[in-house]
Amino acid sequence: MIVTGVVTAEAVGINLEALKRKDTVLANGLRVVSEHVPTVRSVALGIWVKTGSRYEPADISGISHFLEHMVFKGTESRDKMDIALALESVGGMVNAMTSKDYTCFYARFLQQHLEIAVSLLTDIMLNPTFPQEELERERGVVLDELHDGQDIPEEVVFDAFEDHVFPNSGLGRPVIGFEETIKEFSKSKLDDYRHTHYYPENMVVTASGYIDHDELVGFLEKYFIHNAMRLEDPFIDQILPTQPGIFLEKRSIQQTHLITGRQIFSLNDERRWSMGVLNSLLSGGMSSRLFQNIRENHGVAYEIYSFANLYRDTGVFGVYLATDPNKRRKALELIQTELDKLKDAPVQPAELERVKAQYQSGFVMSEESMERRMFRLGRQLIYYNVTMEIDEYLNRIEQVSSSEVQSLAQELFTPDAFLTMVLEPAN
Repeated sequence: MIVTGVVTAEAVGINLEALKRKDTVLANGLRVVSEHVPTVRSVALGIWVKTGSRYEPADISGISHFLEHMVFKGTESRDKMDIALALESVGGMVNAMTSKDYTCFYARFLQQHLEIAVSLLTDIMLNPTFPQEELERERGVVLDELHDGQDIPEEVVFDAFEDHVFPNSGLGRPVIGFEETIKEFSKSKLDDYRHTHYYPENMVVTASGYIDHDELVGFLEKYFIHNAMRLEDPFIDQILPTQPGIFLEKRSIQQTHLITGRQIFSLNDERRWSMGVLNSLLSGGMSSRLFQNIRENHGVAYEIYSFANLYRDTGVFGVYLATDPNKRRKALELIQTELDKLKDAPVQPAELERVKAQYQSGFVMSEESMERRMFRLGRQLIYYNVTMEIDEYLNRIEQVSSSEVQSLAQELFTPDAFLTMVLEPAN
């Protein structure tokens, strides 16, 4: 359904009482937040570590991601096949992900297998052995992953764009790291990094689904035997200003891939709500301004979208597209035209309400996924140290006004402040 006007959890059939969250801090400092959903029989469970690629000095760039791979290669009580089979043998799954700000180890399973999941996740995070033979084998796997990304023009241009937007910073370096750093990772470097960052007060546990909170806490008290405190302050570098301009790289590709954008505010800024609506106006589906005016009306690009990535202390806004090399100049002009329209004229009420409805509905529909719920809880705790109720989220979107969107566009969409990264065909 299309939702217009003020949207509430009740209006879309979400029982907030049934979804009431529970929050516990264990004696060792580990925080546990769960959300019981009575209409399902599965659970999504995640253990989050407040570290990612931006906390890495340049000489160990990529170690968070490499560590995420290596914990699955053996513990004091399980070999890699035991780890692979622990949940898969009962129909579940286990995985992990690394970002610039956090690392998450997560599992999906039927509710009766909660103890298996807790035992497995805590074991790989607290007791990895990093066997040398496995380390060398996985080094090759990660290098293949790195090289695969270098064959994808969209990934290449994003890496180059971030490198220029966040110069000499962990935020500007790729999460996977570089060939030269990956080749130097050793057991001692992995142990040192894990001991520095993997301690209870630097982690949170989130769960969503048919979960008994007290049972989850009991299993964590049984298996999460770790009382170490922070060894040292985490490394985090200063964010330097971006140098605007146009930067070119050439590759053996067919199309031009480009991103134009700039540094913006952090995720703690109240303008993030207006940015969410503004970004949806530009790129929220087939009816969005960029899609309609650049792809549909002018046929300049097959793929085009805007994005806003916000971090603890900064953020970035940009527009990506891929186009024929001969259309690059026209594409940039058309992008600027769309940004100027948001600066020059207020968004009309009908369009604003439609975009808000799309934004809100996307959030509500994501609540049907236990994994998405668990990820939302985890990210809120990582970034804000609190969780937000569904109604508050929907209402904050609803409160964004046309004047706030226009004011934000006028503030940010200054051509002289933009950096444009262009990846062009070599011939």
